Amino acid sequence: MCKKDKYYITTAIAYTSRKPHIGNSYEIVLTDAIARYKRMLGYDVFFQTGTDEHGQKIEMYAQAEGCTPKEYVDKVAGEIRAICDVLNTSYDYFIRTTDANHERAVQKIFKKLYEQGDIYKGSYEGLYCTPCESFWTERVSLLTENALTAAAK
Repeated sequence: MCKKDKYYITTAIAYTSRKPHIGNSYEIVLTDAIARYKRMLGYDVFFQTGTDEHGQKIEMYAQAEGCTPKEYVDKVAGEIRAICDVLNTSYDYFIRTTDANHERAVQKIFKKLYEQGDIYKGSYEGLYCTPCESFWTERVSLLTENALTAAAK
């Protein structure tokens, strides 16, 4: 029996801050098409998708709905997974960043990086944007402000 070449494919993990949208469906369907095509060619395919369940926005939305962040993401992640299933996508594994096995793996990687000195305790000051969960430099903030001002004229 011939050994099949392995092919690993994954989607970006969908962010669980709000209800799923067409972009989530679009990406999973495209990735599914590639996975099915590779299987048809004889590859041993492992197709993974899932959800990212951490962030300040999630904490804020959960608080606004009167529930814990975990309760909030359980609902949204369930909706995302249901869409994958309704679309009959052929994923092999649906990962959630709140899964115990994912958390253990991240802790192991974090510990190794910390022990190597790649992660260290310090402080950071900057302009933080909660909606996009990014730090911005003053230059980018000024450019954005100038562009918005010009667009408003």
